[in-house]
Amino acid sequence: MEELSKLSDVELKNKLAKLKEDLADIENERSFIFKQSGMHVSSGKIVAQMEEFDSESKKLKEFIAKCDEEINNRGL
Repeated sequence: MEELSKLSDVELKNKLAKLKEDLADIENERSFIFKQSGMHVSSGKIVAQMEEFDSESKKLKEFIAKCDEEINNRGL
């Protein structure tokens, strides 16, 4: 991921907003997919998808935390 210290204040805030939006999208997609009833999906596929969603979610949360830290360091 890009170097946060090189971003302007506006770019950093926009980046944070985009990351939060991406995280919400992933969580909504996960919720939608795994609350489907009447669909037959193999348990192996479900486990793989859960791991993928969890991995993406974890990466986004870590980057959001870094953005928050950078914003706090700048006193914004």
